[in-house]
Amino acid sequence: MDVLSDLLASMRLSGDVFFRCAFSGPWGMQIDQTPVAEFHLIVEGSCWVRVAGRPDLVRFSAGDIVLFPHGHAHVLLDAPESPAVAASVIVPEIPADYGTITYGGGGDPVGMLCGYFKFDRRGHTALLMALPPFIHIHAMDVADDFPWLQTTMQFIDYETRHVRPGTDAVVARLVEVLFMQIMRAYSATSRDAAGLLGAITDARIGRALSCMHAEPGANWTLAQLAGHAGMSRSAFAAGFQQQVGQTPMHYLSEWRMLKARRLLETSRRSMGDIAEACGYQSESSFSKAFKKQFGSSPGMLRRSSK
Repeated sequence: MDVLSDLLASMRLSGDVFFRCAFSGPWGMQIDQTPVAEFHLIVEGSCWVRVAGRPDLVRFSAGDIVLFPHGHAHVLLDAPESPAVAASVIVPEIPADYGTITYGGGGDPVGMLCGYFKFDRRGHTALLMALPPFIHIHAMDVADDFPWLQTTMQFIDYETRHVRPGTDAVVARLVEVLFMQIMRAYSATSRDAAGLLGAITDARIGRALSCMHAEPGANWTLAQLAGHAGMSRSAFAAGFQQQVGQTPMHYLSEWRMLKARRLLETSRRSMGDIAEACGYQSESSFSKAFKKQFGSSPGMLRRSSK
């Protein structure tokens, strides 16, 4: 499994579409801070977004995607001068079957899908922490290199307009795919892609990360990882620390523990097998490291997950 897929699996990515919007100018919707990552897909027309903490407004059009990875408060507007009403007033309750919310003054139409991504925050959060408060994927920027991103948006749009048996499951899977494709497009098109996401796409640091994820149980040394990266030990250690925010060996140790937790929760492998697969020579050293990381023993976690 590649590094990005591995990380997303550890975060147990899920998501869904809240509702469809059929707004007409003038209109404005104030969305408060949320515990989930909200996204908006523009399927018709154009509008503006004001993000908390940013003085400028951003215009986005049909085919664009806007994502708030950390659930930051924001305002959606048909025009910069339009007043905004709280989302709880416009949408007092989430409609069933991806129902359409109609709102506005009868002017220029805007069609939009509003949804969310949710993550298990006990997973590897370095990927999420590296993301900015606001991501804007322009349709024109990704049309050639990421055509499946637009196709996924179209599939989601179609499924939510034609609800039938199985639609909920289809939309949930498509939304997961959408997040992965947003990460691909963002890392490839943004100069701001940094942190772990930037490290994954770095030609040298990325090779070392791939080694750690492909064989977490291997007896990796700093010199071996630096060799795979094609760098000296000092340059590799400094570059890794700068991009990822932690040392290579600390990252490896943390990843091994997350891998172990997932195996304990989802497999019937013995404790000894899991310890070995995660780079520990004995069950006792594995159990000690696991308890230090998560506050409970491997056995307790396995029993609680049944």
